[in-house]
Amino acid sequence: MCDNHEACKNSKEALTENNLNLPKLTSGDGCFQSGFSQKTCLMRLTAGLAEFQVYLQYLQSTFEDNAKAMQMRIKALVNILRQKSPDEEAIPEPTTDTGLLEQMRSQNEWRKTTTTRLILRSLEDFLQFTQRAVRIM
Repeated sequence: MCDNHEACKNSKEALTENNLNLPKLTSGDGCFQSGFSQKTCLMRLTAGLAEFQVYLQYLQSTFEDNAKAMQMRIKALVNILRQKSPDEEAIPEPTTDTGLLEQMRSQNEWRKTTTTRLILRSLEDFLQFTQRAVRIM
């Protein structure tokens, strides 16, 4: 993460200053092969993907059309996952709100770049675990 940023080279703790509560899958979510639970996993996947929506809104200021397209595709994926368990409604964590969006937008340029990279890396990891879980189903 710090390879090409002078501001970061002398301050590795700068990466730990982010206050992002990005969705992650853990063994308790029932999405891994050991301890797999389809119902629990579907709930966590849909909630996690819904939580990413505020972060994708933030990315729209940088990537415009690409971020909007990604946001629409993730919403479609959430709808597909909800069809597998229609009686359960996944609610995103309350920490993902517009206050966070405004806070991210008010950062300096280096922090904005770092935040963007952290969001994209976390989203990639979450989608990879989502794909693995769907294959198990």
